[in-house]
Amino acid sequence: MFRGPGIAGLLLPALLFGLLCPKLAETENILAIFSYTFGSSYLLITPFLKNLVQRGHQLTVISSVKDMPHIEGVHHIRVPKLDMLTKLLLDYDYDFDISKWMEALFVSEYFYNCSKFVLEDPGVQELLRNSSAQYSMVILEASHTDALYGFSQHFNAPLVGIAAFGSAWNIDFLVGNSAPSVYEPMSALGYSPGLSLIEKWHNLIFITEERLVERFIYLPGQIDLFKQHFSRVSASIHELRRKFSLILINQHFSMGRVRSNVPNIVEVAGMHLAEPPDPLDDELKKLLDEAEHGVVYFSMGLQVLDKWLPPGMINTMLAALQQVKQQVIWKMNNPEMANNSRNVYARSWLPQREILNHPNVKLFITHGGLLSSIEAVHYAVPQLCAPLFYDQFQNTKRMEQMGVARSLDIMNLSPDGVVKVIEDLVYNASYKQNARYLSRRFHDQPMSAMETAIWWTEYILRHKGADHMRIAEQEMSLMQYYNVDVVSVLFGRIGLSVIIVLFLGWKLISLATRNLEYRFNVPMVG
Repeated sequence: MFRGPGIAGLLLPALLFGLLCPKLAETENILAIFSYTFGSSYLLITPFLKNLVQRGHQLTVISSVKDMPHIEGVHHIRVPKLDMLTKLLLDYDYDFDISKWMEALFVSEYFYNCSKFVLEDPGVQELLRNSSAQYSMVILEASHTDALYGFSQHFNAPLVGIAAFGSAWNIDFLVGNSAPSVYEPMSALGYSPGLSLIEKWHNLIFITEERLVERFIYLPGQIDLFKQHFSRVSASIHELRRKFSLILINQHFSMGRVRSNVPNIVEVAGMHLAEPPDPLDDELKKLLDEAEHGVVYFSMGLQVLDKWLPPGMINTMLAALQQVKQQVIWKMNNPEMANNSRNVYARSWLPQREILNHPNVKLFITHGGLLSSIEAVHYAVPQLCAPLFYDQFQNTKRMEQMGVARSLDIMNLSPDGVVKVIEDLVYNASYKQNARYLSRRFHDQPMSAMETAIWWTEYILRHKGADHMRIAEQEMSLMQYYNVDVVSVLFGRIGLSVIIVLFLGWKLISLATRNLEYRFNVPMVG
């Protein structure tokens, strides 16, 4: 006679589920604020927000209109002026000869407007005036949104940041990571590999300049906005900058970016891969399936416009790609430029993840953006990188060091040179072998990036901000933070050694001088 599983058999799975997912029975109100003006950053946060909703949490999301998709169950507050800012940026003609100070002024004004447009939006103002609004957490982009930190104090809620472009010295500062790395200035104008002592000093100088830019160019505008819109908040913006309960950073040590992180920095590279990819249409699938010599996929990212590329770059790349045996699939703004070619097929938008996932893809030509780098690692595709801005140079260097990529100098391209590099990447088996190993290493984690992000987010909720994870500012002096004590000891020892050597040298010279005077009985001047 058939017997059911019994009470124990029914309770055990439920008990395990409750232990692994403790927050399903208790939901919270969460406010998420994202002043992004381009779609790639929304690709990262959208699946994260969807998963929070699926876990039963009530979300209010402040964002742009166009790039942030509608999420069922979310109360959306759209800020149309962020889309207007997007249009202004798209109309901007980027100058590769711009100085770092002019670039700093441009970037500072851009982030000022991002915060300003959010805070001045009527829907946001209504939310701030709503005395009944209560939130258990505020989530926002951690970098360059300082005026928006005031939402955390206004609603007396823990502050959680997302670092969409990975970590840098400014993120280290927010959580009290020991002295910011001298390897990674934020601006590409100051980047060098940081391997030699000279390069380390070079990077340190640029980071010092960036700190000055932050202090005297960027922060004053953010402080003005903060004081204007959060006048009743007791904490200063400088105090709020050190009160992040958690920062989720879009990187992972397996990709060659090892850092000594404090507990409230959690690596979640690949979080956006939780979103189902866009499928291939019949035309693309046929191209990929039937390419006799494989496929080279070329994309400079979701938001890089062709007009931002150096003059002649598109024509040089087209001349080079027409010479290779492989079928080329190219994402470009003006597809008609390339579609008359024998082996080049172009569109203004392409389902990148499904293309990279196709077994016939031999090479990914990319700008080295972080999401593209993560996807190439995920799908084990060798890369040819042509970095343009900011973190793309760092991402490119790491991929090169791990033997899965080579790079192009976009200011010095020739068709023959590009063809030579492509052929090396396609026909040298070591690149593909290294890419497969790197992919296995990246996937070898106890939880997916999304599961990790959700678990730690809910950990902060369960422990009401989890202050025990943070390094309290009062527990770390300025000398400790910058390792000045270590440097002082180091230079103290070096200085003492130099003094001893100089003293001994002086004594030896004095002794030799007296011997000469005695031997020749000739007074010597000295």
